[in-house]
Amino acid sequence: MKHFSGYGAYLLFLALKTHFTKPNYDFFRMNGKLRATKESYQKRNDKFFFDKLAKEYNATELRDFYIANLLEEKQYITELLDDEAKRTYTDYLRRRQSLSYNCTNDMARVFVKGLKEPFIVSHNAYPSIVLLFLRREVSLETMVIVDDLLGYTDKFDKYYSDDIIWCKVSKKISKYRPFLQYDKTKMKDILKNEMAK
Repeated sequence: MKHFSGYGAYLLFLALKTHFTKPNYDFFRMNGKLRATKESYQKRNDKFFFDKLAKEYNATELRDFYIANLLEEKQYITELLDDEAKRTYTDYLRRRQSLSYNCTNDMARVFVKGLKEPFIVSHNAYPSIVLLFLRREVSLETMVIVDDLLGYTDKFDKYYSDDIIWCKVSKKISKYRPFLQYDKTKMKDILKNEMAK
């Protein structure tokens, strides 16, 4: 497997961090490119952290490691060197590897009171699907998949346009979406089975 140099690890981190934090940067559209010279990297005090991560993870693992931790809002390289960052990455891999199983369980929680109830908007409460996510009872992967299948975020974006918490959740869903690969037919079947109950 291919490994990055420290500089390559730095560029990848910058590109992914920019993708998840800046509304106008798209990692895929920009092909992960940013303006950061090798000279500027060499002047950094934290470059040995990138060297360490580049040796520890191959290119694919490093990308997933960064994504897992950026989704948890760890935006500084020093936050990625502790055991908590490794646990975050392991949990992320576990969720991705058990995507169908987790999504089935999550959808059972989301649709326990029917198909419409999770998406009811109100001035004094978030929809139940959002509350489940905020309480970590439903994964981000499930939020993305359910939005792909049923398209609820546009409605919530209009209704909660001034709400800081919802805007943060919505941004996380939209920014993570292109990284989540899954079998759409299988997820549709899981949703249909849940609706049939």
